[in-house]
Amino acid sequence: MEYIVPAVQRAIQVLEILATTAEGLSLADLSKRIGVPKSTLFRILTTLKHNSLVNHDEQRRKFTLGIKLLDWGNVALSRIDLKTVAHPHLMRMAHETKQSYYLAILDHYEVIIIDRADTPEIWTMVARLGQRSPVHATASGQVLISDLRPEVLEKIIKRSGLKKYTPRTITSFRKLKQRLEEVKECGYSVADAEYKPDLCALAVPIFDHHSRVAAALMMALPHAITVRNKKILDGMIEMLKQEAAKIAHEIGYQEPENEIE
Repeated sequence: MEYIVPAVQRAIQVLEILATTAEGLSLADLSKRIGVPKSTLFRILTTLKHNSLVNHDEQRRKFTLGIKLLDWGNVALSRIDLKTVAHPHLMRMAHETKQSYYLAILDHYEVIIIDRADTPEIWTMVARLGQRSPVHATASGQVLISDLRPEVLEKIIKRSGLKKYTPRTITSFRKLKQRLEEVKECGYSVADAEYKPDLCALAVPIFDHHSRVAAALMMALPHAITVRNKKILDGMIEMLKQEAAKIAHEIGYQEPENEIE
């Protein structure tokens, strides 16, 4: 604490308080909340305003956060490494449940696994790191394309096709759109023996700070397990959703506020 600069600390307090209100606060209000004289606070606010960190509405006599903070925030968010953030989550889940977990992204209309924490039983069933997989037949792919615009989805399917990998593979564009609507509505995808006959995959979206699907958090099970116990999927889906929400929060996603009726 001996290296803390009081003036800088007060400036940070100002920014943190202004971040809690959209309407802004007056000099008097800020002075009361922080507990410093208005003369001292005015100099701090003037400096912040000069650097575009706060705005001052002269008519309303209120201060609000400045646009410079948005620029800084976007730079900070752009530097967050999704894989670095997600990896500890994958490792912990694999350790606690003895199951396999993967992080996948969309690249040139195909799915690529960029990180993994898996068991020996699943290692031979799931694509290797960097290997490409089809979007229509995989749980990760269905999650990753679930919120794309119709014209973009049509472009992807026109380019990559709907190849049949197993008897369960979706090969109809109409059925694929129906599946994607279900995925978007329920927040997860289950592709049981749709890509590989011996594999059941579950995936949920990880949202970024723009509320877009940045990646898919996926887990894989042998198909034989799901045949014996369908209910096992419910608990795993809920766990994936909770973990994906934690990762999303760490990369800047914020839950939209409920509209007041």
